[in-house]
Amino acid sequence: MEVYVEYYAIENLLVNYIIISCTAIISKNNSSMKKKWTGATIGMIYSILYLFDNFNLFFSIPMKVLLILIVTKIAFNNESLKGYLRTLTIFYFVNIFIAGSSFFIIYCTGLTHLTISFIILITYISGVVLKYIYNDIKELKHIASMKKDMTVCIDEKEVELKALIDTGNLLKDPISKSEVVIISANKLYGILPEEFQKLDLKNINISSIDNVIDKVDKNISYRIRMIPVKEINDSNLVIGIKSDYIKVDGQKIPNVILGLSNFNEDGYNAILNPQLLMSI
Repeated sequence: MEVYVEYYAIENLLVNYIIISCTAIISKNNSSMKKKWTGATIGMIYSILYLFDNFNLFFSIPMKVLLILIVTKIAFNNESLKGYLRTLTIFYFVNIFIAGSSFFIIYCTGLTHLTISFIILITYISGVVLKYIYNDIKELKHIASMKKDMTVCIDEKEVELKALIDTGNLLKDPISKSEVVIISANKLYGILPEEFQKLDLKNINISSIDNVIDKVDKNISYRIRMIPVKEINDSNLVIGIKSDYIKVDGQKIPNVILGLSNFNEDGYNAILNPQLLMSI
C-alpha cells in the first residue's frame, strides 16, 4: 500500500502541474514554477486524502469548490479580482477538457488498467491539443475583426494608424524570425528622418540602405533592417525599422519590425499578420 500511495502521489503531482501549466499558458499568466508546484502539491495532498475514509467530508461539493479557489489563488499571479476570476474560469475549463479527453481516450482504447506514465502522457497530449485549439479560436477572433486601430512608437514618437489584419502578410524579419508589419511609409515620415523620404521604395538595394544608415543618427540607424522579399514594392528588398512598440487593443507588443512600403489603400495604412497578435 505504501508503494501504491507513492505512485499515486507522483501521478497526481505531475498531472496537476501539467493542468496548471496549461492554464498559465492559455491565460497568459506568468506564474513562477514555485507557485505552480505549490498549487500542484496542494492538489496532490487533497487527492491522497481520498484514499482514507476518515476524510470523506473533504470531498463534498463546497470543499471541492474551496480547493479550486485556493489552488487558483496560490498557483497563479492574480493582480485583480477580474484577473483572478478569468484565471479561475480558464482553470476550471482546462480541468474539464483534460478529464473529458482522457476519459475519451480510455473509452476508445478499452484499457482498464493504466500505468502512471500513460496517464501523464494522456494529460500532456490533452493539454497540447487544448493549447492549439485555444490559439486557433483566438486567431479566428482576431480575423473576425479585420481592422484595428494601431499606435506605432519609434524613438519615443508615436503615430496613429489603421491596420488591416491579413494572413497573406508572410513577411518576417530574417534575424528574429518574427512577423513584420507592413506600413505605408508616408504615414511614418513625420516621425522619421527626412532621409527616408528620399528613398525609392520600388528600388531598394543594399547601397541605398547603407546610405540611409550612414546619414541618420545612431538612435535610428541601429533600428534599420534589410528584409528580403519578392512581391512588396516590386523589389527584392524592403527597408525595415524596429519600433519601440506597437499598440493594438490597448496592449503593447515591443520591438516589432516595420516594413516600409508605398502601398496606398483606402481605409487602412498598415497590414498586420494575426500571428503577431497571439502575444497579446
